Amino acid sequence: MSENHFDIELDELTYRSVGQLITAERFDAAAFDALEDYIWMKAERLRSDFVLSKQLLKTLRSAAQAIRNRAESLSAARQQLHRADDFDRLLDRLIAGEVRNDRTPGVPRIV
Repeated sequence: MSENHFDIELDELTYRSVGQLITAERFDAAAFDALEDYIWMKAERLRSDFVLSKQLLKTLRSAAQAIRNRAESLSAARQQLHRADDFDRLLDRLIAGEVRNDRTPGVPRIV
């Protein structure tokens, strides 16, 4: 099965993180960590593909937006606001065909 088919595990991880933040107004850092780790794992398998599923794109956008929206009223989300930027960067890196270990913090990139 292609990595771009509907992914039940991604859907479940999205619900446990983004869904709970939106519906229960509860920020579960471990759930967001699991979501991010799963997306990076998926990025490894998608590296050579030229397309990304709408489900994956929606998950990344909704994670960032949910954190930003709830940061206004929920202190736990406000404290984790940097994660919204992390999800945006993750999307940018997926688009560029990069994976988690392609960049080393503190080392300039040469393009």
